[in-house]
Amino acid sequence: MASALAFAAAQKSPPPAQKSTATISNPAAIASGQKIYAKQCAICHYATSKAKKIGPGLASIYPGGKFSNGKKVDDPSMRIWIESGGKDMPGYKDVLKPNEVRDLLAYLRTL
Repeated sequence: MASALAFAAAQKSPPPAQKSTATISNPAAIASGQKIYAKQCAICHYATSKAKKIGPGLASIYPGGKFSNGKKVDDPSMRIWIESGGKDMPGYKDVLKPNEVRDLLAYLRTL
C-alpha cells in the first residue's frame, strides 16, 4: 500500500519542467538556421561583425545584446522581432514557418 501511495503522490506532483536545450545545440537546426539567415537576413545584416550594413551587425547579438528599443535580446524577444519586424525591418511571420524561426534562433545564438 505504501508503494501505491508513493506512486499516486508522484503522479500528482511532477518534477519541475526543465528548459529543453535540444534545439540550442542541435547541429541540424543550426545548419538549417544558417541557410535561412543566408537567404533572408544576410542582405541586411552581417553575421560576423557588429558593423551596420542596412541593419545592425548581429555578431554576438545574444550575449549582452540589446535591441534599438533597449530591450535585452533573448529568444522570445528575438522571435517577436523576426516575426513582427521593427524600426526599419519588415516582419517575416508570413514568410517563415515557426520551425524556420526556431532554427534561425538556434543559428543566431551561435554568432
